[in-house]
Parts: sequence; C-alpha cells; structure tokens
Amino acid sequence: MFYSNKLEEVIFNFDDTLSEEPDELIIISGYLGPNPVRRLADLPYNTFVIGGMYNNGINRNLLSALNEAKDNNPKMKLKFSNVEIHSKLYVWRKNKNILSALIGSANFSSNGLHSNLREILAQANRGTFPQMEEYIKRITSNLVDEPPITKKNQVKDLSTSTITEIENLDLLYTFELPLYSENKSGIKRIYPKSGVNWGRSSGNVAPGDAYIRITKDIIRDHPTVFKPYDPNYKNKHNNKKKQSEPIEIIWDDGFTMEASLEGSQDGKDGKKYPKHLTSYSIKRPQLEDGTQISAKSILGRYLRSRMGIKDLNYEITYEDLISYGRDTITLSFIEEGLFYCDFSVSTEKEDKKASLI
Repeated sequence: MFYSNKLEEVIFNFDDTLSEEPDELIIISGYLGPNPVRRLADLPYNTFVIGGMYNNGINRNLLSALNEAKDNNPKMKLKFSNVEIHSKLYVWRKNKNILSALIGSANFSSNGLHSNLREILAQANRGTFPQMEEYIKRITSNLVDEPPITKKNQVKDLSTSTITEIENLDLLYTFELPLYSENKSGIKRIYPKSGVNWGRSSGNVAPGDAYIRITKDIIRDHPTVFKPYDPNYKNKHNNKKKQSEPIEIIWDDGFTMEASLEGSQDGKDGKKYPKHLTSYSIKRPQLEDGTQISAKSILGRYLRSRMGIKDLNYEITYEDLISYGRDTITLSFIEEGLFYCDFSVSTEKEDKKASLI
C-alpha cells in the first residue's frame, strides 16, 4: 500500500489492518514533533520513539516538550541517536517479530504527517523484514537518553541542517509579532473584529477564533523561514490551492499547539506569502465536556486564558495588552515546521495579575 494523504491517521489506525494485535510500535524519525509524540498515549501498546537528527544538538524547549510527553505516557520509551539518522521508519511488532512496517519520507511531526502529497509512506515488503530487524539493531546500539542542548548562540542552517555559530540569535530567527495595528500617527489599537478579536466578526468564524499577523517586513527579511505559496499546486482531494504545511508551536509555559500559516500577502519577489498565523487541527477539536469547538479558536482561547479573560466575546483592547504586560508575541524558529512562542511577562506582573483573578 502507498499513502500520501492524512499520514497521521494512517499511522494511528494502521494496527486495524494487521492480522494480529501488535504489542509494540517502533518509530525512527529524523525529526520529531511534540503533538504526534503526545498522541502516542492513546495507543494501547508500547511505543519506542527514536529521534535521529539531534546528535549535534536539540532545542531545549523541544526536548522539554518531548520529555513531558514521555513522562505522561508510561508505555512510551524515548531515545536519540548519537549518529545522524535521517530515516523515517514505522514498525509494528509482536513478541519482537515484525508484523508490518511503513517506510517513506514523513517525519513524525505535524509538519511531516499533515503535508498531503509532499510526504509519503509505503508498506514494506515482508521480504525486507530480516534486513529491517538488522537495521533496527544497529540504530538501537547507538542511542542516548538525551542529546546535547543547542547553545543559545547556535542555529541550524535552513539549507544544510548544520549548526552555525552566530553572534546574536535574536537578529536572525527570532521575530516580534505585534498583537496590535499602528496607524501613521503611531497610535496603536486592536480592531474589534480581527486579530485576537477575529471570532467577534460575522461570517465564517466561531467564538474565540484568533490569528496573529505576520508583518510584511518579516516576510521581506526572512523568506527562507516563511516560504512562499506554490501558485500551481492544487489539492487533488478538494481542488483548493495549497496554502502552507501545518506547523507546531511550543509556548513558553510548555503548552504545544498545532498551527498553520494562512492568508496571503505579496513579497518583494512578487510571490504570495502567508499573512497570519492561527491554530490548526486535523480533527474537529472538543472541550473536556465533549463540546466541539473551532480549530482556530484554540489560539484565541489560549491567549485569553493567559490574559485572564474568560468571555470569548469580550472585545480585547490595546489597554488590555498593556495591563497584561506585553503587546507582542516573540516567535522563534527551532527547525523546519517547529517554532517557539513567548507570551510571558515578568514574575512581578504575573503575581499581580494572579492576585486580581
């Protein structure tokens, strides 16, 4: 079988196609995303996850998110290769014997598994199982519990994935995304029905929907981080033009969120680039009581929760941001499809806010 669409669902439902119930899933992936790793807790059998491309270093926030998923899942084991492994291999076993396997190009991350048609997985032929077992043995003989932490003054080169020393990380791959708009007179405001207030507008929106604007100067100065849309690509399933591939965000408080880059604005090269960032979910999300909500409201609900605002229909103003303690979100690039967002305020401000709630 060959798969190029909805790869995350293929993996998490693949055991239904097997003749026997597996007792283990081995995942070898060059890069890992916290959200799929966290979802492994839903599987009834053991999982063994191996990150292959972190031997030169891993972002501290990514490692923390992965370890949190591991700590909350007693059925999961997480290790890292101490040699560079770019393979993507998903192996279901029972009593150490391979039942079936998927191989291909899809990393175990939201960006890899939700990129319809760009990444693929194919079912391996049973005749390859002996060689596959040997390959797994070689990889598992070169594992560590944790790779080294990437230093603050190091970033991964976007074209070669090598580590590069730089003087100031903030000048290259860290951006301040404003939660406000500013007119020519320098007056800052939040519009009542856009941005963090998007869910208050009419039309195809839901309560709590929100987006964060990506300014033209960021697109202009960093086209390798925010890539242009492909003007010729159309999704064969719904004939819609391709937007961007899903990404994952790790927030400063440890919360992880799937997101997407949407909208359209012109770059200096004449190409179309994303205009804003919003939350994303391949399935319709729901609250603990079973109430279904909009995927784009995950972001709005999260930001309002951070600000201590419970009412989804409340109009957030610029004065509310000032009261909270900041009016921007700091977005940092970690690796392809993975970003870090900081919406924190000083400890003194957090303590003051907590006393008022």
